[in-house]
Amino acid sequence: MMNKMTKGALAIGIGSAMLLGGGGTLAVWNQTENVNAGQIASGDLELITQTGVWTNAYGTKVDLDPTNKIADYKVVPGDVLTYSQTMDVKLTGDLMQAKLSIQGLPTSTFVAQNVTIDNVVVQDASGNNVKDAILKSSNEVQKITASAKFTFKQDTDLRSSTNALADFANVSYKLDQQALPAPAATPAATPAAGK
Repeated sequence: MMNKMTKGALAIGIGSAMLLGGGGTLAVWNQTENVNAGQIASGDLELITQTGVWTNAYGTKVDLDPTNKIADYKVVPGDVLTYSQTMDVKLTGDLMQAKLSIQGLPTSTFVAQNVTIDNVVVQDASGNNVKDAILKSSNEVQKITASAKFTFKQDTDLRSSTNALADFANVSYKLDQQALPAPAATPAATPAAGK
């Protein structure tokens, strides 16, 4: 049988162990500080196109959409059609840069010598060609205008290119963020002499 002194020592030992093990209220100094590291926010890349418009040489808007109920405009030799479309480019981000490209080409069943089909051109508000150019981040939406021209030559004869079709459905615009160059390597510190 344990005597009273042994039991008392055992109880004190168990109590001390519990306190030191975190089960009690032994106090030690400590302090907590907030990191205050701020927030990381991402930028944006967005391309929004408005509906394009075809006009003839007289400035008349013509309908070339086969999906609506309006009778499509039919060209004849001497016709010149001009296309215009505006788009908004939004680029935000301190290191943001992007390239605007034109994907695809129009197809045509017209006899090649009867027509001239100019490829789509994209220009900024100052008239600079921005196809495949690197666009930079801006606080303002960048206005881009796309244009194209179709000319049915006046000297087309002998019913050449009747019931032909030029189709621009495969043409699209693509805005791609450009990969950032690798940061320059930081040179290793040179040890001081004698160390």
